[in-house]
Amino acid sequence: MAELANLAVVKSKHSDLLGHLMWYSVGKQLIQTDELERKLNEAGLDLCWMPKAIRSPDAFRRATKELEQRKTTTNPDVYENVLVREVFSDATTVQRNLVIESVDQHGKRLSYDAEAAIITLDKKQDRIALVAHQEAAQALCQEAERKFDVYKNHYAAQQIRVMVSKILQSLAPTPVRKNGGIYFVPSSKTVDLSSLVRFISSLENSEGYKIPVIDTTDNRQMVNDKLAEHLQSVLEGCRNREGLKKGQVKELVDEANTVIKNYRNYKSIVQEQSEQMEETILMIRSEMNQLLKGME
Repeated sequence: MAELANLAVVKSKHSDLLGHLMWYSVGKQLIQTDELERKLNEAGLDLCWMPKAIRSPDAFRRATKELEQRKTTTNPDVYENVLVREVFSDATTVQRNLVIESVDQHGKRLSYDAEAAIITLDKKQDRIALVAHQEAAQALCQEAERKFDVYKNHYAAQQIRVMVSKILQSLAPTPVRKNGGIYFVPSSKTVDLSSLVRFISSLENSEGYKIPVIDTTDNRQMVNDKLAEHLQSVLEGCRNREGLKKGQVKELVDEANTVIKNYRNYKSIVQEQSEQMEETILMIRSEMNQLLKGME
């Protein structure tokens, strides 16, 4: 972080702020729905940021997927693979089979049991039924049941990371490093940024930081350069659309819309380069319109 020091020197408490540098990490954790809502409230963030309600089929699939493993056997040349295969799903039921196969060290299959266990979710009752046809599968089935009871009431770290990323994107961030991880957030978003950092820091195995960026010539130039790079990156992404799937195109359109909307938070900072940046934004709008036409 030494290279960031010059960007964040506070000359006095009365110095004008351009904004803040912000970075964070969200570590491994499980958090109950009520606890997550409480932490958002305490941090001053709206509950609209809550992840989608946990669906029992999603918790079921996650719990069973985690049973997959590769095990050694008493024979050093033979391994046992535990696999999970979904064989049926409709409006009321999901059935997943525990498959156990033996393979040699070259991957050649020696044995295969496609129904070592049958694990079924009753969506209406929010319960799972277990039928193990192998003794080795019985303990795994019980583990799936235990995990299902946890996952249907807890959000995982990945869901929290997605939520935090969405909140950050609402704060008009500009990447400071090409590989991401550190962002500049303009001063107009300071209150919400403080809430986000406070929220992240309240989570298990997680941390969030913000460092003030004072209005100096060098710092203003840094923001100008990084915003110009970001706008150009979005423009190039819109231009390189050939072969993209519909979902990827939608992501590009959303990103383009966001960067156009966020630009208003930077107008007072990028005055000397505003003409050039607004030209880039016009090009982004043009490419975005082409993307939308291609989706029709």
